[in-house]
Amino acid sequence: MLVEHELPTTTLAAVWYGTNDLRLEDRPLPRLGPTDVAVDVVGCGVCATDLHLLDGSISLYAPPKVLGHETGGTVVAVGEAVTHVKPGDAVALDTSVPCNTCFFCREGRPFNCPNRVSVAAGFAEHNVVPGTVVYKLPAGVKPEMGALAEPLSCAIHAAERGDIRPADTVAIIGAGALGLLVLQVARLKGATHIVVSDLDPSRRELALRFGANRVVDAASENLVDVAREMTEGRGVDCAFEAVGTQRTLEQAFELPRQGGTLVQVSVPPNTARPAWPAYELFSRELTIRGSFVRTNEFRRAVDLLGTLDLAPLVTRRFPLRRVQDAIQAARGRDGIRVLVGPG
Repeated sequence: MLVEHELPTTTLAAVWYGTNDLRLEDRPLPRLGPTDVAVDVVGCGVCATDLHLLDGSISLYAPPKVLGHETGGTVVAVGEAVTHVKPGDAVALDTSVPCNTCFFCREGRPFNCPNRVSVAAGFAEHNVVPGTVVYKLPAGVKPEMGALAEPLSCAIHAAERGDIRPADTVAIIGAGALGLLVLQVARLKGATHIVVSDLDPSRRELALRFGANRVVDAASENLVDVAREMTEGRGVDCAFEAVGTQRTLEQAFELPRQGGTLVQVSVPPNTARPAWPAYELFSRELTIRGSFVRTNEFRRAVDLLGTLDLAPLVTRRFPLRRVQDAIQAARGRDGIRVLVGPG
């Protein structure tokens, strides 16, 4: 076990300074406090949120900030009060610390907390974080797979927002990492007929491998027609939009049956303004729900990493010094989940 004076005091990190301005630089690490954990980052996923922050289409934080919030790694040291993990443990890192005293925290909605402090800094070699955000991975799960705990927790939250029941029919627009994770969770919750739409043939193939009954080439087939064919003309019980464009958001509105549900789980740019016919919302009695991050699903996501085979989602890996290449690969849909790791 490393003692404190042996821990690094700085880390190479990718720091966001504003629109299209991401710089590699050495950043100071905080001292290891009694309730802190020092972690060597093994893998951090490039998420749509990172891409939108970089291109200026959304605003969540004020720069400068180290990006990367889907982080898996290995514990190298713990503070004297930490007992739930030890050096050598493979872990996943949650992203922030809520205040636990505001209205939203006490309503069980920590990601609506106005005082929430982000501790995510996955595009770095090392992290020192509060022990409360550190989760030990199940036995046998590699540290880099901890990077999938965060998007999996978002998928669990989305499926719960959709109130999926056994024997439900489900449509998913988008077979990126999040759409494919929603597919896996929908299966676990009992959905028996699932159709997934995507432009990429390799992603459609993986959707079939993950349990989709039918896949749709978005360039040549009409997902709405296919969904109605598989439901005797009704439409699906629940639709998930996991792309985040105005066109796909508008298409998703057409998918649910009367009394059905639409869950938007994508991270759209601020410019997306879907035009939904208000009378149909009224006459079809649709439920439309956003799915923003999660509430308390992170622990369950970590546990599921020991059960689900999610390794096929990780298709590209880049060392930290090539983080710009990783960003470009993710932006160009070159791979499903792109990871940034040490080196």
